[in-house]
Amino acid sequence: MVHGAVRAELETVKAHFKKDGLRWTQQRELIVETAFLTHEHFSAEQLLELTRLRAPEATVHLATVYRTVQVLEEGGFVEGLEVEKGGRLFEHVLGHEHHDHVICLECGHISEFHDEVLEQGKEFAAKKLGFEMRRHSLRIYGSCIALARDGVCPNAPAAANKNT
Repeated sequence: MVHGAVRAELETVKAHFKKDGLRWTQQRELIVETAFLTHEHFSAEQLLELTRLRAPEATVHLATVYRTVQVLEEGGFVEGLEVEKGGRLFEHVLGHEHHDHVICLECGHISEFHDEVLEQGKEFAAKKLGFEMRRHSLRIYGSCIALARDGVCPNAPAAANKNT
């Protein structure tokens, strides 16, 4: 059973699909519901697996997941995040507070943060350049400090670490 907040978000997405002349199918509803119940960053492949775990009897294909996630991203319901080796992860942003990301290029670990001073700086920079900021995304790519210090990334699989 889906709680009220996710149900309301589903209705918002459903209205968006219909407004854009897109079909709202049981498969798409299951995909969107699963994405909105997920509190982690996910790839399209992971979303397919989570969807299949939630509803093993449903027939959901990866192509449908990709198309659905694309519409969700274009509508501002999920946000895409580029990660190592050309990978792409998504997160549910509808109804969530804005935050930025720091991503380790070695292990792919993602840390989320919010900094009000930085937010004000981004707003100031946009205005200084003659823009009215409507939305933004900040991603900082680097390496875990432990990797630089110890040669070991605390979040990486053992085989990926230099000293193992």
